[in-house]
Amino acid sequence: MSTRTARHGLIGVAAISAVAALIAVPHLAGRADPGPPPVAPPIPGAAVPATAAEPAGEPAPPPLQRLVPPSQGVLLGVSNPALPREAGALRDWTAEHGVRPRIVNWFQQWLSGETRFRADWAARVAGRGAIPMITWEPWSAPEGEKHNAEQPDVSLARIADGDHDREVRAFARQVAAYRGPVLLRFAHEMNGNWFSWGADVNGNTPADYVAAWRHVHGVFQDAGARNVSWVWSVNNLESAAAEAEINALYPGDRYVDWVSTSGFNWGEAYDWSSWREADALYGTTYRALSSFGKPIMISEIATTDIGGDPEAWATDTLARLRTGYPLVRAVVWYDDIDGAGLDFRLRGSTTRALADPAAIGDGWLQDPDIRYLAG
Repeated sequence: MSTRTARHGLIGVAAISAVAALIAVPHLAGRADPGPPPVAPPIPGAAVPATAAEPAGEPAPPPLQRLVPPSQGVLLGVSNPALPREAGALRDWTAEHGVRPRIVNWFQQWLSGETRFRADWAARVAGRGAIPMITWEPWSAPEGEKHNAEQPDVSLARIADGDHDREVRAFARQVAAYRGPVLLRFAHEMNGNWFSWGADVNGNTPADYVAAWRHVHGVFQDAGARNVSWVWSVNNLESAAAEAEINALYPGDRYVDWVSTSGFNWGEAYDWSSWREADALYGTTYRALSSFGKPIMISEIATTDIGGDPEAWATDTLARLRTGYPLVRAVVWYDDIDGAGLDFRLRGSTTRALADPAAIGDGWLQDPDIRYLAG
């Protein structure tokens, strides 16, 4: 979740995400036109499909690119707001941590902060061999240290009715113009109550969530953004009842490419939390997600250092996912500080945990398979 929250089950205290810093700098008067946004770099060694020329002799745009989920192993990713924004940050992160991310996630809202699709960020990530993933939040991020899940202007029913199509269509067209593969993690953790798109807050119902998802997906299809892979992401499940509830929130196989979860080891940071190992965090959710027949992603994973050894936790958890969760195809570390000040970064003795051979084994980490789309 972008505004990383401490929570007990599906209820918790919310806080502002580090992504709030991703604010566009206003154009200065007299600044030169920066020109069109970049398109994705070409796929090395891949033949470009033939395309028909545009009318009046205009050159055709390059073909769309799309990510193919690995058939085995995982794409290892990281969520860190500096990596897409700062030149050289991803290179430096790789050198420091000993492993190259194959996915780089960042957070954006519809109505606050940087609302445009940042093709320059995506191209910067792609230039380092990673796939950009955007956790796309349909709301205005709250001010202060608490969420405001009641935002009637962005209720799921209004989204489904097309009230925000202007913003959605603009973003979709920008993604389509970029041409490269993009993972879009839209309206995540909808089975919680801390976001305005939660299924049981803001006047929403599970049926509204499905309708809103399908509507937004349709706008992207109409805009030609077939380069998007859609990531449906629940908060980690804590009970059999919660497992049953997410079925009503699933938009359908036509509308989803990946199924996903987020789950944190909060350690002993709170009176309700305790040090938890991989199976306690992910076992129930993995079983539930496996039933959908889609590649599985753990889109937010991290640990505190309060109550245990974070380096051992990272190593042991990755090793357990590698050996005991064969349908997981991507793992994205949340490398940031949450709004309440809880530090999930890989630092100190944990800095190189993701490169530990005991964690990643041999051949588990995969490179992205990117292919051109014909037509």
